Amino acid sequence: MVIINVKLLSGFVLDKSSLGPLKNDPTVKRVDLEEGHVIIYLDGLKQKETKTYSLAIEEDVPVRNLKPAVVKVYDYYQTSDEAVSEYSSPCAESKYITTFL
Repeated sequence: MVIINVKLLSGFVLDKSSLGPLKNDPTVKRVDLEEGHVIIYLDGLKQKETKTYSLAIEEDVPVRNLKPAVVKVYDYYQTSDEAVSEYSSPCAESKYITTFL
């Protein structure tokens, strides 16, 4: 099992309507929401296969000097097998589409 842990940008909240397509994706086993994180569970990923998942987030509270947030992908059973990437706000509008992986 593979876990994708998406930390939301400071001052942003998840647009929960964006979870529908994610939950209906046959590769997604489960999606959990925790304080400031979206956790996506997959049965697995094939090596060198590219998958794209999207979430919509919206600015809830303006934050100055916004720092990037982290997306961590790891194996549930072998947590040392991991990949970490950062994402940041692409523009100054109040709603963004965040695409990762």
